[in-house]
Amino acid sequence: MPKNKVFGQAEGGMEALEKEVKFRNITGVHTSLAVKDLDKASEQIKAMTLDTFTILSVAVLHDYFGFGQIRCQRYMDGMDKGAEYLTNDLATWPDYIASIKEQLGIELEIRWNN
Repeated sequence: MPKNKVFGQAEGGMEALEKEVKFRNITGVHTSLAVKDLDKASEQIKAMTLDTFTILSVAVLHDYFGFGQIRCQRYMDGMDKGAEYLTNDLATWPDYIASIKEQLGIELEIRWNN
């Protein structure tokens, strides 16, 4: 009989279950999906968010600031590089926030889900 993955009793036994419970408590995610399924879904959500943000940003840069194809492409390349830095732990959101405050005097924050 297959093990019940809904309750975290998949491969790995008690250690896997403890890891699953810790993950759910830290993230506040209450679902019957396993961590690997949540990771897969969150990657898709992140990609979609980045795509929609990029589309809106390029539209604003073009419509309001007159950016053409070359400048919009430079912007998109910079977004890709920034996302890569975040993904590879070469930069953090607090790093970007501090840099923007220091260089531009603009205070930004992320409205984290609690």
